[in-house]
Amino acid sequence: MTDVKQSEDSLVTPKENVNLEHLEKSLNIMDRHAAELAAAENDTCESLRKWDREHKDEQLHSVPRPRKHMR
Repeated sequence: MTDVKQSEDSLVTPKENVNLEHLEKSLNIMDRHAAELAAAENDTCESLRKWDREHKDEQLHSVPRPRKHMR
């Protein structure tokens, strides 16, 4: 069998993770502005629901009922 030799140099502590720091900063910003983010998300969801409803009304208005509810 082959002996594997590990030098002490291979046991180096990992460097600071820049991506993790960036993530922490982003999370802190999101925590500070949680109310504004929630309001923006609700507005976006409401506008998407409205668009979906209008699109379905346009596209499926004159379609016979059995085909209208098929997906």
